[in-house]
Amino acid sequence: MASEYEVENKIIDFVKKNPLGVTSSQIAKYLGINRITLTKYLAIIRQKAKLDFKQFGMAKLWYIPVDVTKEGFLLKVMSKSMTSMSPEQARALTESVGNSLGEEMFNAYKGFYNVQKLSIEHLEYAFLDIGSKLGGNFKTKSSFSRISLEALKDPFGNEAMLRILCAVFAKMAAANFGFARAMFYEAKEGKNAVLEVILVKEKQE
Repeated sequence: MASEYEVENKIIDFVKKNPLGVTSSQIAKYLGINRITLTKYLAIIRQKAKLDFKQFGMAKLWYIPVDVTKEGFLLKVMSKSMTSMSPEQARALTESVGNSLGEEMFNAYKGFYNVQKLSIEHLEYAFLDIGSKLGGNFKTKSSFSRISLEALKDPFGNEAMLRILCAVFAKMAAANFGFARAMFYEAKEGKNAVLEVILVKEKQE
């Protein structure tokens, strides 16, 4: 049985293939679900501003709205800029942005918990909270030495931005524990991208 996320994506993909718009009946027939169930999905997707409709008599014609937001515009500009950089330049930018935002986020969550030092549980919650507020969905696994976050839903749809987010998380941990290192594992067929924050230094042989 498909998850809600998968059904939402199928609806959006179907509407994208029909730029002039499609009716609810066409979408329901394509997915093989009833109209009542579909109505719930469409309401959720519309709330996320990923779909909208025009009323034609009794029928609703669903279409993909033009997405022009300041955040989306800046994301596209930054993504394009990073693809034109050398690996060294992209790495330097990732580190610079990660350090700046990470320090800011660390102080914000210290204030939220009213503590001088965050626990691993605090950091894990903070990472999940940030990811959720950005529109993503992450699954975490933590130990005393690392926090791993599997990107079940990429909030950016862009690897370069995920790398920056990983750097932000690492800076938050470094500001808290005095050391942290970011590791990023790209998404591959059948596997989601993973952001990993190493919390302890590796022993030298």
